[in-house]
Amino acid sequence: MKTNHRFFTFLFSFLCLLLPSLVAAQHITFETPDEYKSIGVYDAWEQSPFRTGALDGSHYVALTENPDTEINELTGTAPNPSATVLSIQRSRYGSNTFGARIDLNEPLSLGTAKKYVHVLLYKPVGEEAPAMLIGLGKRHDWEGQKPETQQFWVDASVPAQGQWNDLVFPITTNEAVDIYSFVIVPDLASPHLRTTDFVAYIDDIEVNDSPKPRFQLVNYPLNFDADQAPTRTDRALTKLTFTSTGEIAKNVTIPTTTVYNNLTEKTTVNAKAGSTVTVKMTYKGAWMSGYVYVDWNNDGQFTPAITNHQPTEDSELVSYSYLGGYDSKGVSQTNGNSVVNGVISCPAFTIPEGTQPGIYRMRLKVDWDCDDAGGNSNPNNLLTANGGAVVDVLLNVHEENVAISANQLNGDVLRSDGTALSDAPIPFGKSFKIKMEPAPGFTYTGVVITHGYNLDGPEYVRDNHQYRAITIPATSFNETTNEYTIPAAYIDGEVRIEGFFTPDMDGVRAVQTDQSNHSAQVAQDFPRHFTVDGRPISPQPVCRGVNICRGVYISNGRKILVK
Repeated sequence: MKTNHRFFTFLFSFLCLLLPSLVAAQHITFETPDEYKSIGVYDAWEQSPFRTGALDGSHYVALTENPDTEINELTGTAPNPSATVLSIQRSRYGSNTFGARIDLNEPLSLGTAKKYVHVLLYKPVGEEAPAMLIGLGKRHDWEGQKPETQQFWVDASVPAQGQWNDLVFPITTNEAVDIYSFVIVPDLASPHLRTTDFVAYIDDIEVNDSPKPRFQLVNYPLNFDADQAPTRTDRALTKLTFTSTGEIAKNVTIPTTTVYNNLTEKTTVNAKAGSTVTVKMTYKGAWMSGYVYVDWNNDGQFTPAITNHQPTEDSELVSYSYLGGYDSKGVSQTNGNSVVNGVISCPAFTIPEGTQPGIYRMRLKVDWDCDDAGGNSNPNNLLTANGGAVVDVLLNVHEENVAISANQLNGDVLRSDGTALSDAPIPFGKSFKIKMEPAPGFTYTGVVITHGYNLDGPEYVRDNHQYRAITIPATSFNETTNEYTIPAAYIDGEVRIEGFFTPDMDGVRAVQTDQSNHSAQVAQDFPRHFTVDGRPISPQPVCRGVNICRGVYISNGRKILVK
């Protein structure tokens, strides 16, 4: 009998320990009314008209039809296909902490363990301000405390945008605290300048152990804040080294002030299709591994595909030093400590033959046994807690030679030997000399060099720079030979040059002017309309003074009309 008593005492204690976890798994979808006790509004401002009774909050919140069930082109699915959602009219008469209040069926007892409240929020209009979660509850060891006492205020760990987003609120409380209500504040911007209200929508509230948003409608998502500071000083990624067939090794110093570094505007790794690439990560610390991703289809995601412990041909996780007991070559690894003499060496990977020349996003990650490009989101092995790091760079898959061309009027941009630029491609990654040859009666003011890929398309694709345009003034050219050497860094894809030629006003002889005491002078103030032999020229020169340059001139036998 005594044994049975001990057993049931143990069983009761065990179930009590489980209860907070079971309660913490609450899920409110607003599809049925039995998922919550009641809904209303709440304002943390004590003098709010919604707390004094001057305004009836029941008119500001209601269940409604989902206003946005559209398919998102980035993910190919509807972020929120739910039929019914909670709508709140964001009142300009409340404070910035005015929000929708959801009273829970049962108190939420969290204890000291960190939990995460996920909330779908859709805010079609309003400020680009963060959302907030307020927890109302009471301490069960504090006699007389009201269940509407504010126990926590937490901003979302991902921003709200003009579409359905899964906002994540990390929360912890004292073990003596019970939460009776959630207040979801859709917009923390001050309402004092607002003249109208707007409506926001809330859905699918869930409490769980994961800091990872249930979905992310952004390019190359992370499972933590992009500006997250390191949480430890004994571990840090300090340098990346890239080696690829036929290329000069590239060393990149990594800032250690944030866990994530987007270096796509500063760092590009060059490689040809079919070549082999090796990545080494200089790392302070131990018991971590390295992972390399490439977004081959440029869809804004890194999608791993692993079969028999090796990446498949189309996997965007292309190399790793440890994953489930193996590296990306399928070689068994005794443990996940890939740091040897301060370096994590990822196995070499090959750029697939036939890969289209162009710009691709590459991600480098230091993490623990995880193929998720956003970082390990296991509460027991968070990348941020383990001293991990994520770095994004660009990969330029190029050919041996690249095309070069020119576009201009009233002169030519030529090779240094005087032949046309378009006569033949030029070597990738090597400097190249060009020469300006103005038409008679003209001079040049410089060129614009556009280099990269898809020069007639958008400059950015999935946040990745496709090409750049650089202005080279005439002062950068050799005055004697009219030559300029394009740096090797600009020969990184297709090269297109636009030359600018203007009338040479030096020594021009005035034939007719509308101001007899003025002569032709070129300067930087007042634009005029220039035509040469009846045809407009581009770009138009500018002249000094209101009336100067106006008239008809002769230069090298050509008539120049300036209006």
